[in-house]
Amino acid sequence: MNDIKLLFPNLYFSYSQFMVYDQSVALPGCDWSEKHSAQGFARCESTVNFNTILDFGHAEVTIIVGPFQSNGEYERVIGVPFLVTSGTIIVDGPEEMEVERTFSLPSSNYWLVAAQRVLGEDQEKIDLFFEQVNKPVKCSRIIVADNLLNPQLPLLETAEVAG
Repeated sequence: MNDIKLLFPNLYFSYSQFMVYDQSVALPGCDWSEKHSAQGFARCESTVNFNTILDFGHAEVTIIVGPFQSNGEYERVIGVPFLVTSGTIIVDGPEEMEVERTFSLPSSNYWLVAAQRVLGEDQEKIDLFFEQVNKPVKCSRIIVADNLLNPQLPLLETAEVAG
């Protein structure tokens, strides 16, 4: 059975992005290229910056510890390899300051799936699925693409740290 947790407060996303990263990461922002934007994410080993469908707004974020399960309502679904080293994960928007939106996960390799849908003019629902895996996953995957994504294959698996 999956462990499910709703994160508080709601996420404020801006510049069409939000970040998921291990607490050990000092600079979680990634430097986006056009190819990153077209595929909907930029990532490093323990950091992922995901594009949101909307430019600015708030999102209800749910953490599901277990494999991705489609509900048929998701408009964008992206899976990426993710390494947890500290045991604490942070979910932030790029303009959020001093927001404590964290949760605990055992240190391990994960398959992280971000599933998104628009709820209103400035509202999204984001479900983050963390499936623990025995071996590191090598490649990311776009599972459901909305009309804003235009990925080039192979997907770009690394990004520079924004500084």
